[in-house]
Amino acid sequence: MSISSLTYSPPIRRGARPNPPDYQQLEAAVALHEDGRHVEAIHKAFAHLFRTDIPDLATQPFTFVQGSSRVTAKLDGGDLILAVPLVRLPDGGRAIAALRFVLTKLAANGQLHQPRLRGDDVYLEFRDRVARMHPAKVVEVLRRMPLQADNNDDWLIGEFGALPLERAELGKLDDAERARADQIWDSHWHDVEELAKESQRKRSVFFLNEVTAYAVHRINFALPLTGFVGAKLGEHAATFNDGKGDPLKRETSMTKAIKDMRAVTRDQLHASLGHATYAISPLAEGTAKVLGSYFAGGNYIETIDRYRQSDKQIDAALALICTYNFLLARYTWPAEVEGVLEDGLTKSSGKPWREAADVMWHHAHELVARYCEDDPDEADDDDDDGEAEGGAS
Repeated sequence: MSISSLTYSPPIRRGARPNPPDYQQLEAAVALHEDGRHVEAIHKAFAHLFRTDIPDLATQPFTFVQGSSRVTAKLDGGDLILAVPLVRLPDGGRAIAALRFVLTKLAANGQLHQPRLRGDDVYLEFRDRVARMHPAKVVEVLRRMPLQADNNDDWLIGEFGALPLERAELGKLDDAERARADQIWDSHWHDVEELAKESQRKRSVFFLNEVTAYAVHRINFALPLTGFVGAKLGEHAATFNDGKGDPLKRETSMTKAIKDMRAVTRDQLHASLGHATYAISPLAEGTAKVLGSYFAGGNYIETIDRYRQSDKQIDAALALICTYNFLLARYTWPAEVEGVLEDGLTKSSGKPWREAADVMWHHAHELVARYCEDDPDEADDDDDDGEAEGGAS
């Protein structure tokens, strides 16, 4: 095998930490709703997420930014309206293809928000009577709708020729960041290509799951990847990182993804990098329970230990490295915990598989002892057979 280790580079992506939700405000919103004070309840639901003074939505719209999405909320008569511009349709037949994508991918029965077409402009919108507006409904729309817009506008622009519509500006990378991004990108896809070849040789679903998860979570942690390149990777990952999918289909998708990602030009990559701002964190909250579910006992960590003590040290090392990257990519952590997770990746960087597996194994146990000692049984909550096939898919 031509790859003997993985090298860690600190992320360029900035770890945004929006204020956590204020659950006392949410409790107050529910109480106001049950008391029939629906407008006040809506304002409290907003305060729960944004922890700031919310203007009177009947007289002044409230606007916030989620990545490339710019969301506006207002009261219109007896209705609450939440809307986010998506794209402007292109001319000609591509507009039909773009609309087909919007209707099949972004519209759904039972979904609170739906796409709306105004002339050539496509919006995602939610509108309902204030009297029917439970705070939980408001919170769900505020969390889901902007994220869906942020995740799909670049695909509509790159794949169907749609035009940007009132997008929020992203922070540009400086020259040093772009140079580092190029190095991380090239090194990552070289490593993933070699790992994919090893996966085809091993014919192990466990190893395949770790390779596919590493491919997407490592790059999403390391780089502020947005734009069409990010959207294209996401489309591939929906297939190759599906732990329940057919392994042969996943391998084929993985091979295609590697080819496409390695063919990305510097200009294309740089156009798809940007520091985004989020009023509501798009990441889940990292907790001791989350750490414990992976490292404090259970089928997944026991499988890794068996591999570590056998001749499958590459499986053990990759699984632990992958899971650390997954935790950093998908969760927001206190600065201290985030630093400890990165410390593990730094200490194992460049080490042969056997040594890297031991370093990461002991580091994970120290992590549990440090942050999970008050909840020793929490790992049992997530202990199931699926975990042994790849904890970070």
